[in-house]
Amino acid sequence: MQEAWKSRETFASVLLTLYLDRFGVEALDWDPATITLEVEEEFDVELPQLSLDKLLVAIQILTSDRFFKNLPDFISFCNVLGGDTYRPDMWDPADAEEVAWGITEALLISPPDDSDPEPFTDEIRAYIGAVLDSEGIINAPDILRIALRAARVSPNIADFSDDPTMFNAVYDLEAGKTEDINQSIRLKTDLLVKQLTALDLQNGNTKYVVELLQNSASS
Repeated sequence: MQEAWKSRETFASVLLTLYLDRFGVEALDWDPATITLEVEEEFDVELPQLSLDKLLVAIQILTSDRFFKNLPDFISFCNVLGGDTYRPDMWDPADAEEVAWGITEALLISPPDDSDPEPFTDEIRAYIGAVLDSEGIINAPDILRIALRAARVSPNIADFSDDPTMFNAVYDLEAGKTEDINQSIRLKTDLLVKQLTALDLQNGNTKYVVELLQNSASS
């Protein structure tokens, strides 16, 4: 399982699954230094910073509501889940694709409670809406339909409201952005299933998680 920890392509939820299988739920309370020491000793690997960041974010999503309730954390966590190292000293707004995947993986790690149909704050939903608007995405990708948006028509399209030909061309271009993100999420979900299936676990199996992902991808 060394490669899972070394690869930049390994998803946070895969690392969390492997971590909990080897160390148990008590390891959720360990500090980063202890986590690094234990993982490196158990798996005989030098833990890359990105893998540590992904694991720490996954633990926070599992054990707290920071991803769902705190906008700065939401943005930072989406960046890490999308493959960037954690840089709290830098402002790095998460783009639409990073947000879409971040939400997808976070909901897998910590499914919302039935008593809380909308786990995200209005501030986070408004941020998602602002990102969609800034990228000229008219119809939100499936996972981002929770967005709160000030305008129903993209400014880019509104510029060509008097020119039907240009209006349709811009509309088709921006609609393509939505499908590109939806397709990216489907491909990443397929890869996540493959990574989970390949795990050699000692104390459990990934059958339930894989079935959940496959059902989500086909819906």
